[in-house]
Amino acid sequence: MSDEWLPVIAGTIPLRLRAGRRFVLWRAEPGEKKPAKVPYRVAEPSRRASSTDPVTWAPFEDAVEAYHGLIDRRAEFPLAGLGVVLTPDFGVTCIDLDHSLDGERITPEAAKIIQLCDNSWTERSASDTGLHVFVLGQLPRALKGEGIEVYSWARFIAVTGHQWPGTADDLKPAQAYLDRLLRIDTDSEPPGPTYTGRRVAPPDDLAGALLAKLERWNVPARRIKRWADGYLVELVACPWRSEHESGADRAAVMVRASGAFDFACPHTHCARRTWRDFRSLMEHAR
Repeated sequence: MSDEWLPVIAGTIPLRLRAGRRFVLWRAEPGEKKPAKVPYRVAEPSRRASSTDPVTWAPFEDAVEAYHGLIDRRAEFPLAGLGVVLTPDFGVTCIDLDHSLDGERITPEAAKIIQLCDNSWTERSASDTGLHVFVLGQLPRALKGEGIEVYSWARFIAVTGHQWPGTADDLKPAQAYLDRLLRIDTDSEPPGPTYTGRRVAPPDDLAGALLAKLERWNVPARRIKRWADGYLVELVACPWRSEHESGADRAAVMVRASGAFDFACPHTHCARRTWRDFRSLMEHAR
């Protein structure tokens, strides 16, 4: 498609990533600091896809056929490549190492991460300046740090098939390393007040019941406070924060005097999400 992006080598993409119906096409569109990768539907390449709507995804074979069929129609459909959508039930996580390549030279930090992931299948990113390390394992939320982003769900990853030399042809388990990254990320957040009350079901202990659920799902909380007739817990991060375009992370969960739970996040992508959506995501991510 565009000379700015690596062409897709479909044959090297592992069977584990090809499984199911979870592929989209993508094109580069203007962004604030760099081009944004925007997903499009395989069957209708002029319509956008969504990383949270399975109806807009397609099988791997269909996506590859569409990609090659559109190469000579770039003026009409300026698509850049293929994307695989990560979901809680997929059991796959992508470690995105940005700016880790300079030609054939890899940064020592990136090389170490690949080693810690047992040399799991790794590819060059579409810009040819970074690496995608795909592993078996899950995180309850996305992680973002200097030169590294980690996603397990609600995200599509632009795949190229340009395998990094020395890495395996398949995905390797790396849950221990993912857990380590989560602990480091959680420890870097400012600690919130510790709740010392009882932890029984509402209405006897509203706050304890809510915190017990979050602990069971391994969801870190920033702070807890009184809210209306119940309690509100500010989360360290919204579980859908990878979809947020900008703004502060202000997601929260609440419990009312009736014992009813609720979820709220001010970002547009989360406007219609409820406690049911939050609970379902957390239970599937366990």
